[in-house]
Amino acid sequence: MKSRLFAYCLVSSYLVTFSTGSFGQDPSPGTKPVESGATVAAAQTEPSKPGKGPTGPVIDGERFTTRQVLDPPQGGLPVCVFIAPSTWKDQSQVIWNYAHVSSPVKIAASAENPSSAEAFFAFPAAEFFCLRPDAGYYQPGQNLGGLTYSQQPLPPAQALLEIVRRLRSNVYNLKVIGSKDLPGLADALRMPKSDTQRGVGLKVTYDFNNTPVEEEFYAVHYTIEIPYDGPQGRTWQTNWGLNSIHSFRAPKATLERRRPVFAAIARSFRPNPAWQQRLVAVNAYLQEQFNRQLQAGYDQIAAAAQMSRQISANNDAMLASIDSRLRTSRAAGAPSSGRSANDRFSDYVRGVETVDDPYYGTSQHSSTESYHWTDGYGTYRNSSDPAYNPNQSESSGWQLMTPTR
Repeated sequence: MKSRLFAYCLVSSYLVTFSTGSFGQDPSPGTKPVESGATVAAAQTEPSKPGKGPTGPVIDGERFTTRQVLDPPQGGLPVCVFIAPSTWKDQSQVIWNYAHVSSPVKIAASAENPSSAEAFFAFPAAEFFCLRPDAGYYQPGQNLGGLTYSQQPLPPAQALLEIVRRLRSNVYNLKVIGSKDLPGLADALRMPKSDTQRGVGLKVTYDFNNTPVEEEFYAVHYTIEIPYDGPQGRTWQTNWGLNSIHSFRAPKATLERRRPVFAAIARSFRPNPAWQQRLVAVNAYLQEQFNRQLQAGYDQIAAAAQMSRQISANNDAMLASIDSRLRTSRAAGAPSSGRSANDRFSDYVRGVETVDDPYYGTSQHSSTESYHWTDGYGTYRNSSDPAYNPNQSESSGWQLMTPTR
């Protein structure tokens, strides 16, 4: 496979890591993944109308707009935002399973061109574990706390191929074109440094609505070794899987030309700090409840099921407890000055940049332009040209304003 097929990975600046849940579900319209045999709080957003949200850049003739991934079970809190062409329809899913103590939420998102087969997909992570030595307690495919048991980790390319075959099991004429190691992918996605991470890409072709298409899948493979020391000596649990699974789909022989559009979507994901704080609080709450069940004499599987039933019966109480914890945490850690991560997230959602302004103190300007000048009296000149300087063509006294910190 030509290396340029995956060239975007080397320049991609950000993609939110959907490190949530087991095998990813296809977030195409009409799909609503709900796991059987467990208590689930699920939410699927309605597809956004084309053009929804603040306007953004123009790429390959496409005007982009901002989209949100919302979490209705957590009060409709935005999980993250991203941009997509204004005519494309986006859809997202946030699925909670409180029995999955190790990975309680799964997230997926998509943006699709209604006039062609073009689409961007972001899938939930694929998360597994295996044991060494293996005493035969679990069966392959068994889910424990949100992680799926396997006898041993799969190599990156093989693991991604298995995911792709499941995600595209209902398509016709699926053919694998090839795979490629992408050592720079984790850095490009700004994921935490780890010696056990390896980026991987895979390209396939198939027929979609009687149209030949090509689709490229990307992911970051990881392994984490966890030692346990007990009466029988040392044992190891290996957590492994694929994070940041996403794909680009386009009519055959057009994906390379449209790569800038797909890469812009992938680079644009920004997490909501408030939702991340809430996820930390939910995880802490679930772990506390799980430990209480273990202390009461339940084994791990029964404890997770009992905890899930109790939370489902008292969902409002759980949310109230989490809200109280977050209020206490925010009050204790409130910054004395400066702009918070939540302020910056709000700017991104609204498509503005807040800058220090000698006239107003601060002012906000469109984030589609990077350089904001003022004469100090409430008049502004905005530009995306780094060489632009209004002092060269107008009366002097113009100042370049800097982002507010």
